[in-house]
Amino acid sequence: MLSVSIVTVLAGPAVAATGDGLALQPSITSAMAVQSVMLSVARAGQRLVAVGERGFIIVSDDNGSTWRQVSSPVSMTLVKVRFIDDRQGWAVGHAGVILHSQDGGLSWNKQLDGIQAAEIELQEARQALENPGDAEQARERLSQAQQLMDDGPDKPLLDLLFLDARNGLVVGAYGLAFATHDGGLSWQSIRSRIDNPNGLHLYSIERAGADLFVAGEQGTLLRSSDEGQTFESLASPYEGTTFGLQATGSGSIVAFGLRGKAFESRDRGETWQRLDTLQPVTLTSGLRLDDGSVLLTDESGRVLRFTDGASTASVVPVTQPGYFTGMAQAANGDLIISSARGMLSSAVAVESSEHDQ
Repeated sequence: MLSVSIVTVLAGPAVAATGDGLALQPSITSAMAVQSVMLSVARAGQRLVAVGERGFIIVSDDNGSTWRQVSSPVSMTLVKVRFIDDRQGWAVGHAGVILHSQDGGLSWNKQLDGIQAAEIELQEARQALENPGDAEQARERLSQAQQLMDDGPDKPLLDLLFLDARNGLVVGAYGLAFATHDGGLSWQSIRSRIDNPNGLHLYSIERAGADLFVAGEQGTLLRSSDEGQTFESLASPYEGTTFGLQATGSGSIVAFGLRGKAFESRDRGETWQRLDTLQPVTLTSGLRLDDGSVLLTDESGRVLRFTDGASTASVVPVTQPGYFTGMAQAANGDLIISSARGMLSSAVAVESSEHDQ
């Protein structure tokens, strides 16, 4: 089981595999889309884009006051969406799908699915077995790749990070990790670069300064200082699952997850300091503000704020508590929250802040 997070209990509709990949069905058009479970929201210039269950994608051009559904090429749950500018964005989700938009989220095309991802893993595992090196490790990788093929396209991708319009990385369940250097036209497995022999789930990837960080279950914590070419394991401050990573304005990194556990590192992940989240409730999303402070949401509907240098959270008043899953800043400064009951606009009043990273 992935976690207690709502992300992991949304199985989405079943999908059938064919010789050419997944028999994908477009998301249905529904008047209820804007009130459905939304798992992530991002800002694309003046527009807001949110994704969620059943492949639903909704957009707002009035700072979250109203939302409308746009066409999606898939009908399985989408977990995360990010934009690098006002036009280029990507979304990932169940069945190993990666979607791409070049027009600010108004239209989307599929770049990868679970069958294709398994084929990439299997091909690269076979190549590794033919090359000199650790034969036992190569055989284990081949066994894992074959298991992916046998299981079918049921492995979700859970987070993504694009460094620019061409170079990006995605991570997901069972240790899945892929990179692209052509904007998603092709993908390569980077599983062999990550010390994760048991295939633990990788939940989050984030950039802080010149470093990339990856976090997952059972204390998995990794760092790359060369934009994902290599990764090194870090000593984790917590043996439980970390669901999210959030960079601060000062260049530090915050890791958060189960039971309200949150930690901050100001030395590139070498050491970590515990942050006080006031109660042991699982943390679900993060957002960096312009002043360098960080907002975190939890399953009880709280929004917590950590100012730079503070180790104890302050609780931000919320007018519509719920199960919060993601945050972004609208162009007018309003805070927009995705939740299990759709989108909440201006749910929290905060000072001017940066949009979702």
